[in-house]
Amino acid sequence: MTYLDRIKLSLTGVGSNKFRSFLTLLGIIIGVSAVIVMVSLGTGTQQVVGGTFEGLVSRQVYLSANWKLPYRQRGNLTLDDEVYLEESIIGVKDVVPFFRGWYNIEYSGKEYRGSVAGVVENTLEVTNLKLEYGRMLTESDINNHEHVAVIGQKILEQLTDDNDYASFVGKEIKIDNNKLLIVGILGISNSTVGLGNSTVLLPMTTFRDIWRWEGRYANNFLISYDDMSSEKDIMTQVEFLLNEKYGTANGECKFAMEGIQGQVDVMNNVIKIFTMVLGGIAAISLLVGGIGVMNIMLVTVKERTREIGLRKAIGASSGDIQNQFLMESIILTAGGGILGILIGVSIAALINLALSSAFDWWQGATPLWVILLSFGVTAVIGIIFGFYPAFKASKLDPIEALRYE
Repeated sequence: MTYLDRIKLSLTGVGSNKFRSFLTLLGIIIGVSAVIVMVSLGTGTQQVVGGTFEGLVSRQVYLSANWKLPYRQRGNLTLDDEVYLEESIIGVKDVVPFFRGWYNIEYSGKEYRGSVAGVVENTLEVTNLKLEYGRMLTESDINNHEHVAVIGQKILEQLTDDNDYASFVGKEIKIDNNKLLIVGILGISNSTVGLGNSTVLLPMTTFRDIWRWEGRYANNFLISYDDMSSEKDIMTQVEFLLNEKYGTANGECKFAMEGIQGQVDVMNNVIKIFTMVLGGIAAISLLVGGIGVMNIMLVTVKERTREIGLRKAIGASSGDIQNQFLMESIILTAGGGILGILIGVSIAALINLALSSAFDWWQGATPLWVILLSFGVTAVIGIIFGFYPAFKASKLDPIEALRYE
């Protein structure tokens, strides 16, 4: 008997009780559809998170005084620490000092208390801040103590109803009654630890002049590092170096550190686990469907005992009987798998379409691997759960089978 003949015979067996075969298919269809929909939603969530972090300058550590300690026990960073850390940390790319405080910002009679930072000229290069209009602060601005400012768009939203942010370049604002010329506008962008886009950037020298930050103290550092180093490694080095230089307070570091890369890694791992859990829960229904296939095939063997005996009596081997029932099991599960894939992909597409219409940021998609995996798993389920009924059918004694009523 050729394989084509076996397939035709198996299709006849499956079609002999259409309603029962449909109920058997239903378990596989629901399982496959559920897996595809769940994985599609999980993948969409992961893409949204990945899109949020795309282009993010995440390899940076924010260094400041340890605010958990009493005031007199906190460490004070100095501008000399810039060189000290740059020369001592393995894997460091840049160390950028800056000052930051919260002050009254005034424009056209409206006042808002917001973040103001005194920075150096290369601050934009090691942060996620984005210059939308105008120019960034220059080395000349810093050396000449110029009263210029680069202001965040979110600050302007609090001070005016005018959405033409480009028009603010060249206008004046007041910060604690000090006049400053706006030379640049920061657009909306992913935030940086220590420096968000809801801030006003001033030349470091101007900041120190206005608020009388004398001496060589700096209250914040941004440390960027290369792809070969980990956030944990950089933090460990920084803590060791600062402990060596400034000592500790009751065994605790006098400085606090915060990073982005660790948060990004944790979020990505959470989403991956979330996707696997969703897929795993949905896959349980596939297992239930497989048990249903075994149950139905055992009933089928029981019902067709006389047929098995007759076929053996006219020369069919045990292998032929086993292959036929195994083929029927695979046809049931593979057929359910194909229908489940079609239904699952359709439902996932409709859900993704609805979510993308409601939320611009949604990026749902059904990955090809889950479709191929679902079909492969259903075929394997057909073999695993169909083997025992097929084996049982092949071992029936032909004489006893012919006597079966």
